[in-house]
Amino acid sequence: MFGPRDSRVRGWFMLDSYLPTFFLTVLYLLSIWLGNKYMKNRAALSLKGILTLYNLGITLLSLYMLAELILSSWEGGYNLQCQDLASAGEADVRVARVLWWYYFSKSVEFLDTVFFVLRKKTSQITFLHVYHHASMFNIWWCVLNWIPCGQSFFGPTLNSFIHILMYSYYGLSVFPSMHKYLWWKKYLTQAQLVQFVLTITHTLSAVVKPCGFPLGCLIFQSSYMLTLVILFLNFYVQTYRKKPVKKNMEEPPAGKEVKNGFSKAYFAATNGVINKKAQ
Repeated sequence: MFGPRDSRVRGWFMLDSYLPTFFLTVLYLLSIWLGNKYMKNRAALSLKGILTLYNLGITLLSLYMLAELILSSWEGGYNLQCQDLASAGEADVRVARVLWWYYFSKSVEFLDTVFFVLRKKTSQITFLHVYHHASMFNIWWCVLNWIPCGQSFFGPTLNSFIHILMYSYYGLSVFPSMHKYLWWKKYLTQAQLVQFVLTITHTLSAVVKPCGFPLGCLIFQSSYMLTLVILFLNFYVQTYRKKPVKKNMEEPPAGKEVKNGFSKAYFAATNGVINKKAQ
């Protein structure tokens, strides 16, 4: 459908066949459905220790990917506006190796949702959350097989930086003593939106000034990132818009659902661990 695959990634783990990616995605979706059924009449789990190790692991992996993407693209003399797939030689292969870890990390991040299920945070398993996790893993299988370097490096570089901030935050939030210092939740969503806009801008810059990178891939990536902008922007508005508070209401005002200025809805796309009761 897309033409011949890139021969440089032939034989790499999970890339030659789409079946592993497909079956892991199906298993992910089944784990949500079956997991919720299993937990329905059981007490929610805390998972403090597991969440601490998990968030630390993803943070360190993101730090590695960020550093390696910067170094490898610098080594290859990558053009920020448009970079083709073959002109940087060994540096292109180095970029592809990092992007394989980026692809693989998307399967690991399925655990975000599994932890939601085990902690009975079903309200946070929204369309945005599931769409983002499932689609990224499958899209990056295609990226690694056909466009594993060149222009593809930019989005993962930004996303790795965002994940360092995001999973560091979640790791710190496991500890109640740190909650008073975690005032910057709202800005994580803002940073994600900026990331999407910058990635679209970078992608379209290669359309304005072509360098041989496949045009169809550029259009697809821009379109996909636009869906994330729309979904995350809608979420941001719904989460942070000011709501009038009636003083004489017997029930707690809607704002009580917001902790430190950040609604529980935010965790629809992530694996937050703020709920003190669950801790």
